[in-house]
Amino acid sequence: MTVTCLKRRSAAVQLGLCFLAAISAGAQVDVLTQHNDNTRTGVNLHETVLTPENVTKARFGMLFKRVVDDQLYTQPLIVTGVEVGGGTHDVVYVTTVNNSVYAFDANDAAAEGPIWHVNFGTPANMHSTNFGCLDINGQMGIIGTPVIDKVRGVLYVVALTRAGAVTGPHAGFTQRLHALDLATGADLPESPVAIQAPDFNALMQNQRPALMLANDMVYVGYASHCDKDPYHGFLMAYDAKTLAQVAVFNSSPTGSEASFWQSGQGPAADADGNVYAVTGNGSWDGIQNFSESFLKFTPQLKLLDWFTPTNHFALDKADNDLNSSGATLIPGTHLVVGGGKEGVLYTLDTRKLGHLGDEQAIQHFKATASHLHSLVYWESAKSGNLLYVWGQRDRAKVYKLIGDKLSETPVTMRDVPNEGHPGAMLSLSANGNKDGILWAAIHATGDSWHESRPGVLHAYDADDIRRELWSSLELPARDDCGEYSKMAPPTIANGKVYLASFGFENTGTGQFCVYGLLPVPGAEKLPAPTGGRAELKDGNVKLTWDAAPGAKVYRVQRTSSLEPRPKMLAMGLTTTKYVEPAPERGESLSYKIFAVGTDGVSGGSALVTVASQKAELVED
Repeated sequence: MTVTCLKRRSAAVQLGLCFLAAISAGAQVDVLTQHNDNTRTGVNLHETVLTPENVTKARFGMLFKRVVDDQLYTQPLIVTGVEVGGGTHDVVYVTTVNNSVYAFDANDAAAEGPIWHVNFGTPANMHSTNFGCLDINGQMGIIGTPVIDKVRGVLYVVALTRAGAVTGPHAGFTQRLHALDLATGADLPESPVAIQAPDFNALMQNQRPALMLANDMVYVGYASHCDKDPYHGFLMAYDAKTLAQVAVFNSSPTGSEASFWQSGQGPAADADGNVYAVTGNGSWDGIQNFSESFLKFTPQLKLLDWFTPTNHFALDKADNDLNSSGATLIPGTHLVVGGGKEGVLYTLDTRKLGHLGDEQAIQHFKATASHLHSLVYWESAKSGNLLYVWGQRDRAKVYKLIGDKLSETPVTMRDVPNEGHPGAMLSLSANGNKDGILWAAIHATGDSWHESRPGVLHAYDADDIRRELWSSLELPARDDCGEYSKMAPPTIANGKVYLASFGFENTGTGQFCVYGLLPVPGAEKLPAPTGGRAELKDGNVKLTWDAAPGAKVYRVQRTSSLEPRPKMLAMGLTTTKYVEPAPERGESLSYKIFAVGTDGVSGGSALVTVASQKAELVED
């Protein structure tokens, strides 16, 4: 198999290869946006390692965790084949409310330090003005999940920072859209740009929804903090290459509020590039102001169509936002589904949303007892087309899609409801239409609305969710990831599960945990890599070797005649190549290569030796 790799745009060393041999069989999966793709189904259909048979307490558990500088409200993102530091890595990208972005090796437990870490400066926090509640109970720098353009090698993220003197109640803050080099974390030449629009208040507007990349544009949505005015629902589009602002839509230009909250879910986009988003409480007149509504836009954010339920004024009065789940597009159909705090699920025809009135919907019904925060859709060979929900203070449920309607009685449900706010954040992994696993991240006890609570990650058989496969609290000493990260779905890719966490304190701590198949006791040790070769070329040492059976990644260790103590140069390499600048002191270099697999680390390869020449001093 071959996989497209990313060239490090600003690296001193270029491997100059567009395609590299992958170690393991099967396609490598990238997760470049929240809930996997722009339909927001939350499904990875290319998971060939994890199955309902091997995700068990004995065979599956935490492999490693990485501590970061504050809470993670965002879903971890995965990019495979990134060229950085002289080799090729799979990389996991995470952000924190302290305005930090981190890149870590996604596979190797020994690669503890970040590949890079950038910070954009002092964030705002819940005491920057009188917000009146603790929906976010600490810093609030980066809240929305970034989006990645793998082809260009760019990560887009929005950060809220202090800027300049504070001269008014909301002055002294700015929000900026950054475009970062995937391999270095450096801002690209056109980055950053300040987020601006008429009536946009950088402090009061919460960049809660995930960013979306579609139509060669980056879409940025906005909600509020605690419904604290003044705010509007903004959706903006920026040119992905230049970061020039292309369009701004305000959902309440002559009123107020009507935010794009969506519990952190990003806008959706269909195959024609049309954009879908859902609003919450606020002003409504059906002309310019569209609270409590499903909205359909052109790529340039011109409003094409809309749907507003009959009881929208009652929803607004009771703070029952329609948009707590966001919009999920059902692949292969013209259906969009979503629901809100009332627990009512709507199924709509994207070709004719219908405007005002429940009779315009294909169907609507009470799907869960309270807030509906996360939807997952999967087409199972065994059980049919399934929609998964786990609402607030309710049980996990599965509804079956038949034609253009959902069964209004669950085909399966769990026995025990969860406590408090919110419901579970869901993701699903499967090998096409089989071996489905429903992953649910939720607080283990209590209510997470205004404080951090202990979290738990569940794995269920997606064909029968009554069958729990594994839980992170079965063996908490091994698998507990700490406090629940509110509304961050787990990420599943290439045999691993990446889970965001608030760490172990109410505020100020954060981490993410990586789960996968555990080593098998007594398994045969991996063979050491063979066929090592090294050459001096173009001022670099180029090291190659043959693939080792069972290897997932490789490590490279070096000794030299001037530095005899072994030094680990690289970990987590996903290809059989490594490059470093040749030393200029004149010395003999010796390299050992180690293979790393599910069941452990091999012994070192035979030494691969090369001699460098001492650089000559040239006098003027």
